[in-house]
Amino acid sequence: MDSERFSSVFRCEVERPIELPNGHHALMVSCDPPLNGQELGHPLGIGGLLLWSRFADEDLWTFPAFPHFVQICLPDAELRVDAMPTSIAWGEIYETEADATAQEMSTRPRSSVE
Repeated sequence: MDSERFSSVFRCEVERPIELPNGHHALMVSCDPPLNGQELGHPLGIGGLLLWSRFADEDLWTFPAFPHFVQICLPDAELRVDAMPTSIAWGEIYETEADATAQEMSTRPRSSVE
């Protein structure tokens, strides 16, 4: 969404749920195609990402509605007890690839001030 790196549609499959040290829920996902990660210190590409909900009152493990707005983190992000992992961008998860391509929303999107 806010990055040219993530301007195209990626297919994500959940590899495993992750409970962050601060108790928030996240998902480790594989992504296809792999992300070009040369400028992020991953010259062979990035095949997995750590995602967590962009809004504190939403739980990524329960998907309240699509699209779901997420922070995107590198899979090797530092998981500190007192903070969320460092985000490299934010994006949206859609129910299907077709929805992502069309950016169809099942509900009105939230803004960061809601």
